[in-house]
Amino acid sequence: MGELPPHIFAVANECYRCLWKRHDSQCVLISGESGAGKTESTKLLLKFLSVMSQNSAGTPLSERTTRVEQALVQSSPIMEAFGNAKTVYNNNSSRFGKFIQLHFSQNGNIQGGCIIDYLLEKNRVVRQNPGERNYHIFYALLAGADKDHRDMYLLSEGPESYHYLSQSGCVQDSSLDDKQLFDSVMEALKVMEFTEEEIRDVFKLLSAVLQMGNIEFMTAGGAQITSKGVVSNVSDLLGLDSFQLSEVLTQRSMILRGEEICSPLTVEQAVDSRDSVAMALYSQCFSWIIMRINQKIKGKDNFKSIGILDIFGFENFEVNRFEQFNINYANEKLQEYFNKHIFSLEQLEYNR
Repeated sequence: MGELPPHIFAVANECYRCLWKRHDSQCVLISGESGAGKTESTKLLLKFLSVMSQNSAGTPLSERTTRVEQALVQSSPIMEAFGNAKTVYNNNSSRFGKFIQLHFSQNGNIQGGCIIDYLLEKNRVVRQNPGERNYHIFYALLAGADKDHRDMYLLSEGPESYHYLSQSGCVQDSSLDDKQLFDSVMEALKVMEFTEEEIRDVFKLLSAVLQMGNIEFMTAGGAQITSKGVVSNVSDLLGLDSFQLSEVLTQRSMILRGEEICSPLTVEQAVDSRDSVAMALYSQCFSWIIMRINQKIKGKDNFKSIGILDIFGFENFEVNRFEQFNINYANEKLQEYFNKHIFSLEQLEYNR
């Protein structure tokens, strides 16, 4: 380190050694603009640390590949499918931030872990800029589901028939193989011990989110739904009553002096209401998946830990949505911190 050109494994190695050298937990912070290679760097760090863990002197042979390391490797395709999308700059851009914490034992092997996600770009579920795509998992589901599953999830043929996928004018990318992604996600879900029923429920929810975008409204004394068949499909997939769902999307209810008062929404408000439900459903589904992954990698936390922070990239869109603005702001602050830190170290050196 310092003599040879910078290398990701050298950073990981230094980090690992410092657990004992400095007797303190360590953290690696990865920043950079979109497409710079942050997520790939995170994977390489994890790979290196898991090899170090398996080869640590005090680890019995029987524990050389622990469940934590395997689970962390298998969680990557799941998180990428649900949290990554094609943007103008990068065809596999992380649209959420993640902090991965690895708990090491005194002997040097990984004995547990935890993933914290933040700022998932919910807005992408309902609208994308021209030339961009929604989250990978939607296209993978449409490309990979067989006829029986299509019938079960009430799916139509291609992404073109869904408003939430076709509005940006980009449904395919020659460098992305949606069918292959579906197969790797299915395999990973099984390795992570998601039950058949849980997998079925996740895909039903994804199908319901897609179909929600096809619910249309017209004005007739307030917003009225014109696509009743779509509402009934969404209700079946989510296990709801279609009359109640229609009411929720077209009316607002308030309680005044103990009485419930309903007032109709305009078409614009109804569209916002529909989009809000779709975003909330997807966001909750994503959080639940992270929670299930955490259950699988949980372990003892009785020594030191290494944290890896993979923030998502700086992008400048025609319209910067709320989450992108937050991430750009966080990136600017980090950059400022780096510069200040590095310069003050240099100044100290000069003074010395």
